Amino acid sequence: MRISNNLLGAIISCAFFALFSWIAILLISSRFFDTFSYIFFVFIRDQGLFSFLTNAILFCGALIALGFLIVASWYKKLDVWLYAFALGMCVGCVYIVAFCASTEIKPQELTDLLLIESSIDHRSMIESLWDYKLRIILSLIVYVFFIFMPLIFAILHLVPNTKTYTGWLLDITQPSFNTIVIALFACAFQPFYFKQNAYDYIDLALFAAGIILFFVVLVRQKHTLNFYGYSNLAILIFGVVLVAFCSNILASSDQYFSVRYTLYAFVFVVWCVECMYNYIAYDEE
Repeated sequence: MRISNNLLGAIISCAFFALFSWIAILLISSRFFDTFSYIFFVFIRDQGLFSFLTNAILFCGALIALGFLIVASWYKKLDVWLYAFALGMCVGCVYIVAFCASTEIKPQELTDLLLIESSIDHRSMIESLWDYKLRIILSLIVYVFFIFMPLIFAILHLVPNTKTYTGWLLDITQPSFNTIVIALFACAFQPFYFKQNAYDYIDLALFAAGIILFFVVLVRQKHTLNFYGYSNLAILIFGVVLVAFCSNILASSDQYFSVRYTLYAFVFVVWCVECMYNYIAYDEE
């Protein structure tokens, strides 16, 4: 598991802390203050704050990828696969932002966000899977590529051979400690009780497995953590505890996944930026 001991790691940690702080303020306000009991639901509705944050993060990712393409092409250092990767990221992020911005969303009342329809608790498993297909696919991608694979590789001490092209590519694209922590917090953002369907229980089981693997690796590599590593670890622990206390808030609305979409976007952009940084660092070496 790669530990980011550089300026990029510090910037990512600060951005993660800012995003976490805003989410924590909303949850705490909705959970413990009657005056602000609905403030979380105000921000998670369609075209709300978190939709804007998701688009903003993806747009920043597109700008970073474009800048990477220009700079790397100028110095003629860009590998063909990294070129395709950065170009695909740039085009993909712009397309998602443009698609979301052009989609017409009907105005939502706060009561529309709450799970008050009696039919929602009686959907079959197939209906639930179909309704949640997008979040299921994205969650599986995050679990497999940003949590389980890097952690299992670390536990089994599988290190790519950087003398080969494939090993070099795997080495610069492996998720860092920061990326894994952010991905775990994203997956932790779910109601720990008041589950509505089988998918929710599977989601919780996958998160539990991921957090266990994470702490197994952490026990082995704790001596390599720096200040920002310990800070991100503290944020993750506090975040899991906070989500557990506020599970009744998350269980009240299906739209809580808007926050996870924002965190997923942040995970993806952070990973892409780290890959680009690792490529430049390798090239300089």
